[in-house]
Amino acid sequence: MAIYHRDVQYSDESSLNTLEVCIPRPETQTPKAIWVVFIHGGAWRDPAVDSTSFRKTQDLLLQSPQLDQIAGLASINYRLSPYPAHPTDPSNPSDPSRNARHPDHVNDVLAAILYLQEKYHFEDRYILVGHSVGATLAFQVAMKRYWGSQYESTLALELNVFPPIAILGVAGIYDIPALVTHHKDVPEYADFVSNTNGSDPAVWKAVSPTSGDYDESWADGKLVIIAHSHEDELVEWDQAVLMHEALKAQGWVESLKDRQVRLMPLNGKHDMIWEDGTELARAISRAVEKVMEIL
Repeated sequence: MAIYHRDVQYSDESSLNTLEVCIPRPETQTPKAIWVVFIHGGAWRDPAVDSTSFRKTQDLLLQSPQLDQIAGLASINYRLSPYPAHPTDPSNPSDPSRNARHPDHVNDVLAAILYLQEKYHFEDRYILVGHSVGATLAFQVAMKRYWGSQYESTLALELNVFPPIAILGVAGIYDIPALVTHHKDVPEYADFVSNTNGSDPAVWKAVSPTSGDYDESWADGKLVIIAHSHEDELVEWDQAVLMHEALKAQGWVESLKDRQVRLMPLNGKHDMIWEDGTELARAISRAVEKVMEIL
């Protein structure tokens, strides 16, 4: 029977520095089994999207044929950027959990991964999964120095966080300037990007996953799956293509080799991917299968 741990505090930065853990089969762990670690989206700021957004997908994975290969599942909360105009839960300037700026979000994700690695000892044997800006954060973990020289931090190195063996980006944002340009007639896009990353487009580019040098920062990475839906009404398919091309330009290939990149079409709208859970579970199952082929 699965064991669940919820509202686990991984740091004392704020009330949002918590995570959820599920150990599917504590009595019968397969030696090669890996972890799945999920990072939610929500434009870095939406309090209605949190670690619980993974629960429906998790329930589906607990019934999947790939369950024997999954040692544990975790879903991470992190501090959010200000959102004083939120219709039901506006942020308060005095609340440290709702006034984060980049790189606070990714620093929290790193702290959560470190907590999990120290407690469960899985080192790099995990797939880091992110939806929307959760995918942005997942690649920023692999970038290590992920916000340009003027904002450079060595936190990822100081913490001794093991980067993942694989990343699954789902409905992700990978080239922030391209996203804002594509949606130039919708001011909200520039607003939530500036709210988190400042107003300088050069910084937006520097923090974008398409700008990562993964040969240097993620030399041991084995697999990337970029999963996206043509029906996504909030993040365009071009974002997936741009990330796919950026990795291929660095030598990632589509055949079964050490540094493999795959573009995976999904079905459904942006939030339906996790709200229904079926497509997110399908993408994770595919990632687990591919990692098992590599190991």
